[in-house]
Amino acid sequence: MSPLRRSPALAAALCVFVLAGAALTITHHEPRQPIPTRVAIADALRSWKVKQALTGLRFTGASASGLDGRNERVSFFDGSRMVADVLMRSDGTVAQVGSYHSSSVPPYGDWIAYEPPMLIGLGLLFALMTGVAPLRRARNLDVLAALSFLATVVLLARHYVGASALSTVPGMLWLTFRCALRGLGRRRPAPPSVPLFDLLTRGLTPRERRRVLQLTLLVLVLIFVMVGVSSPSADDVAYAVMEGATRLIHGVLPYGHLPGDVFHGDTYPILSYALYVPVALLEPVNTIFSSVDGALAAAVLAALAAAGAAAWAARGGAARMKRRPGGRQPAELAGLRTAVALLSFPPLLITASAGTTDPALGALVIIALLLWRRPALSSGTLAIAGWFKLAPFALVPLWLAPRRGRELLCALGALLGISLASLGLIVALGGTGGLAAMVHAIGYQFDRESPQSAWYALGLLWLQPLGQAAVLALIIAATVQLWRDRALAADPERIAALAAAILLGLQFTASQWAFMYLAWALPLLGLSLFPEPAYVGAAAATPPSALAHAPIGGSFGVEPAEAQVLVEPGSAPPPVQPVWAP
Repeated sequence: MSPLRRSPALAAALCVFVLAGAALTITHHEPRQPIPTRVAIADALRSWKVKQALTGLRFTGASASGLDGRNERVSFFDGSRMVADVLMRSDGTVAQVGSYHSSSVPPYGDWIAYEPPMLIGLGLLFALMTGVAPLRRARNLDVLAALSFLATVVLLARHYVGASALSTVPGMLWLTFRCALRGLGRRRPAPPSVPLFDLLTRGLTPRERRRVLQLTLLVLVLIFVMVGVSSPSADDVAYAVMEGATRLIHGVLPYGHLPGDVFHGDTYPILSYALYVPVALLEPVNTIFSSVDGALAAAVLAALAAAGAAAWAARGGAARMKRRPGGRQPAELAGLRTAVALLSFPPLLITASAGTTDPALGALVIIALLLWRRPALSSGTLAIAGWFKLAPFALVPLWLAPRRGRELLCALGALLGISLASLGLIVALGGTGGLAAMVHAIGYQFDRESPQSAWYALGLLWLQPLGQAAVLALIIAATVQLWRDRALAADPERIAALAAAILLGLQFTASQWAFMYLAWALPLLGLSLFPEPAYVGAAAATPPSALAHAPIGGSFGVEPAEAQVLVEPGSAPPPVQPVWAP
């Protein structure tokens, strides 16, 4: 029998890849440049705004690229370092100018988060929490792939935009591949290992080790609060969502009614603004000169919430895992270790200090996964995440595929209810024309061209549609496999891996990528690639037959390939519970 007949998921994925690849390639087009490149550069150099911005700067070259058919970006470079960025209108006038007189001034976020001691310290702590011994383990390659984004951070902070985009390729490809393999590949027992943190603290008792983790977590929380809330350089997204929320308070739809100080600040779904209304009530924002401390605080709280949700999941799984022949590893240590690992991931601190909405999206997605056994709540949370940012809508097929009967109706009802409520808010404020305005505004995300993209940096924009087709094929393969495989549908860690692979794939094949987007998938990576490992000398893994009947709610944090036997030899097995118990 051929591999395609043995694997319907593979056959469906190949079919979708071929059809979607052809369709996307045919319809793919680069944004039209409203002004020819030479004319745009010449117009920019004639502007007194640009002349003033370039004063004292040396530049050796310039480039121009279309944005949305009406505006154009002109960038000036000193070698490969960007020294100025100009937004040009179609009539040749200058709309915005940004210049970077110092190579040490980051583009967004608090400068403290970029300091080498901070990056190195957090990176080492992340490796200590996620790495294992022996060192020759695939998990340690995952750790190195995650830490490779430090190069992206450092290069972008010094405005080497092209090099920064290229540096993302190894880490993104490796993590996406590993997550896809973890979710769809065969279940193999992982070789036993010991966390590096346990090796470093092997002389401590579990209680002392817990105190060390608690103190470390407290220090990280204080760092996030102090660095994040006091950040002097909030990202444009923070101003955009706060301005949109302020408009909603006054009964005005954000689409087409935001000030022009943030370019295309209305390009987000309606809940990106609506969920910030409570913050805007306390601190209205009307221009970029207003304070966005509320948005900074919200980003910090969202990052802490995402880490807390992932820790809760890891703790619940570890409670059911026998750790050592002589006893059980306290579940609390697993949760603490996961929380410390996520908060010590260096790009997350920068993301929180920029005030973006990315940590909030990561929190919504992990909460939706935590609620997996409750179809209505889980699907409703995922719908909120989708109307907050579009990417989570790609996970909807995964959430629906294993549902049956009443559970499927509940999930569909929650998705439809949240969507109708969001659309109703748009119609109530802007009428039926508000829907068209939203579609037009959000469309910018799909048409823009940005140097912060590996496809742009490599000159492979023509190949980008095939990458997008590969992500669609992955979604179809995951959906078919979840529909057929009951054991996979009962394994939240593998579902987390599939969700992370899809979100990372969407990011990598988009027209613009920023390391802040990693916050979407970071909690999922903590559950799928960095769960509690199988300790050296532990018992064999749980057989797949047992996993097929394991209740979903209690299996968070357990990696089936590395999980320990839950039933002692000679004892009676626990009662079988249905996978989709209400």
